[in-house]
Amino acid sequence: MWVPQMQKNSPRLPKNSWSSGTAWFLCFVLIGCLAVRTVFVHVFPDERIKEQSQNQYWVYVPVAASRGDIRDRNGQVLALSVSSTSFSIDPDYWSAESADALAPFFGRDISNKFRTKLSGKFHWVKRNVPRDIAKQVVDQKIPGLSAVRESHRIYPHSELASHVIGFCDIDNYGLSGIEREWHNALFSKSQNRFFVRDARYNLHDLIGSNSGMLDTGAGSVKLTLDSRIQQIVERELGNGAKKYDAKWGAGVCVNPQTGEIYAMASYPSVDLNNRESFNNSEKLRNNVTGRVYEPGSTFKPIILGIAKEMGVVSDNFYFKCTKKIRVADKDINDVAAHGNVTLEGLLIKSCNTGMAFIGNNKKMTSHAAWGMLKQFGFGIKSGVELSGEEEGLLRNPDEWHGVTKANIAIGQGLAVTPLQLAIGISAIANGGETLKPYIVEEVKNSNGEIIHQGQRRVRNSVLNAKTAEWLRRALYKTVEEGTGKAAGIKGIPIAGKTGTAQIAASGTYAKGRYASSFVGFWPYEKPEYLLLIVIGEPQGKYYGSEIAAPVFKAVVEDMAKLALFAKNISETK
Repeated sequence: MWVPQMQKNSPRLPKNSWSSGTAWFLCFVLIGCLAVRTVFVHVFPDERIKEQSQNQYWVYVPVAASRGDIRDRNGQVLALSVSSTSFSIDPDYWSAESADALAPFFGRDISNKFRTKLSGKFHWVKRNVPRDIAKQVVDQKIPGLSAVRESHRIYPHSELASHVIGFCDIDNYGLSGIEREWHNALFSKSQNRFFVRDARYNLHDLIGSNSGMLDTGAGSVKLTLDSRIQQIVERELGNGAKKYDAKWGAGVCVNPQTGEIYAMASYPSVDLNNRESFNNSEKLRNNVTGRVYEPGSTFKPIILGIAKEMGVVSDNFYFKCTKKIRVADKDINDVAAHGNVTLEGLLIKSCNTGMAFIGNNKKMTSHAAWGMLKQFGFGIKSGVELSGEEEGLLRNPDEWHGVTKANIAIGQGLAVTPLQLAIGISAIANGGETLKPYIVEEVKNSNGEIIHQGQRRVRNSVLNAKTAEWLRRALYKTVEEGTGKAAGIKGIPIAGKTGTAQIAASGTYAKGRYASSFVGFWPYEKPEYLLLIVIGEPQGKYYGSEIAAPVFKAVVEDMAKLALFAKNISETK
């Protein structure tokens, strides 16, 4: 076999051929490392890079979520949340030159605010913009201005039950009334909305959730209020207060058998949809629970009931009224000399001197009377499910000196809220029991489960049935033939009492300042409704029989028409 021989001059492999291969190997390794690093940076970026990237293209915006509904006893919506449009900017992508474009929609104050350099990453321009204006703003396509959909609280009936319902702040936190008292049940936490930024720096909802309402984890509240009765009481109370240029008014209608509140009206009222109507803090006061006043003669039935229970007087009592009686170092005056007055006549004629005589009786001991008044609910909060309730003023019995007992017997020297007086008179109407009033029928959580339910609750038994019955008949005669005639309505047996009391200021009674009132219930033998009307500081006339009783009558007449209408509708079905 022939084998070629290597010649001396044959070409040989270069001595450095191994180093060339190494160079290529290193090159591939370097490229591989760069590729791995590139993948790592993109897939597993540094948190700082990730944050910067998100700030450039992705935005989280905290917005108000939907809040639970508030309804009346018939399911009528009194408060609800609707979607609204708000506008925001990011200073990094906003040009001051665009500020002028904001002025036609939001005003010069807002446009001037965004004319200068701003710090931070996010600023609200205007929240909860009306739908028609919001559309105009969006159509302008102002560079750097973003539209954000969130939830806005509205009140379909504006002023109706405004002091009961209350209101929320811009972020849907309850600030007063039911909105505050039941905030934890109604509130749904603010939610972060996820947006992506386009090349023009405008925000767009990434997954389309910006087109509708935010999900809510909120519950709901159903009130005992009847919006129809509420509307009647508010209208007639307002008419009466305006007629006599009164500074304030209060009206409350309850079921004296259960303690349910059908209406709670306070004058002046506020428009819950217009925050400019909140400019006067007095307008925000709920006069039914948050104002105290001396009840005057409307308090006499309470004292007379206590006197009968304590054995201070009997049915055959009579008193000779001479228009004035001296108690300690003070004179108690009356509007007229009534002559011989029976126990029943003390209410019918509203005799001050006779009531003062009973109040100053030695058998009417201070501590016993004070204890009975406490059981009636005076000097303590009623416990109704509303914030801002006053407890009234009932001095310690050790301070009842001189004319104090006589003054209390005619409704002076103590202070009550209208709700306290309504519940106190309810004890007469229902046979002798003081009840805890309630204005919330039920509260449900986000799962629809009932977490609170209003119900009849007896606090104390203060009168025996015979005493309560006697008082009901006496108050019926007061309307039929006494000082309450102006509240009488043919065909409706009403029992009630007028009241006129001076208003105290700086330790003395202010001249020309009065609280005029009327409290009544019907039908008097087994009452279904009790209504108290108070007109505070009227101008000109001031007697309860002249001012408050006609308002009471107007309310009862309209309620009767409402009941008849509802009955006719029911019969036609």
